[in-house]
Amino acid sequence: MILKLINKKHVKEILYLLNSADELYFAEICKNIPEAHNGSINRTLQELYDFKMVSKREEGTAKLSKTFYSISILGMESLKFYELEEKLEEKYCTNGPII
Repeated sequence: MILKLINKKHVKEILYLLNSADELYFAEICKNIPEAHNGSINRTLQELYDFKMVSKREEGTAKLSKTFYSISILGMESLKFYELEEKLEEKYCTNGPII
């Protein structure tokens, strides 16, 4: 299931973004991924939260709250899949397709 989730659109960008900061609130994440719709980012963050790849905390009142997200240990470990993918592509795919 983790492989299916990390293959979804914008997951890589979100995880790397959160890995580079202590925590970010929703609008900051959206601002850093301008090609994505806010609704799409919201759904993706919820899936990442459900899979415990990110954590979240809310600050403020019910009407004026901000949700802050941070990457979890599982999320950090999941970044290794992207690094492995890059290494494999560099090693085997730079000279054309493998036959």
